[in-house]
Amino acid sequence: MIELEYFFDGENGAVEVYQLIQFGSGEPWRIVLDGELLGSLEKLQGTWRQLSGDELRTELFNGLICHINNQYFNSLPEQICSRWPNLVEKVVLKSDEAYLVICKEGISFKSFERIFSRFVPGLLKDEWAVKFQVFNHDFSDDFLLEASPLVDKRETFGWEEVNR
Repeated sequence: MIELEYFFDGENGAVEVYQLIQFGSGEPWRIVLDGELLGSLEKLQGTWRQLSGDELRTELFNGLICHINNQYFNSLPEQICSRWPNLVEKVVLKSDEAYLVICKEGISFKSFERIFSRFVPGLLKDEWAVKFQVFNHDFSDDFLLEASPLVDKRETFGWEEVNR
């Protein structure tokens, strides 16, 4: 399940907080405001459309789909495939914290495990750990990697100890 929050400047300058919920990969996004289901959105063949509910205002509809499209979990599969084009066949988004990775035939799967485990944390941008279930081309071997994003130590804040 993926849950996003979208802040929209509503009428009279009041900020409305919409929840966008997708229960499973490929399922429509549900639009919720103040606990009430307003409708659902779906992207088919590259085009977004509203599946149910009262028709949304154009600026709200465009804002919601832009917010979904801009989420990092949408671009991570493409980044992994482009980082290892000769090794990775496909990356499937299960949720914003779980992906399936399928490797190409004829690669050294154990070598790829070492490479992938070392470098994929550097690709992560979200604050939470992400699980990657990685399979070889015929699904006869696999490994599970729970990767956390790298933290740049130079960006830490706080008091430094001063020795006098």
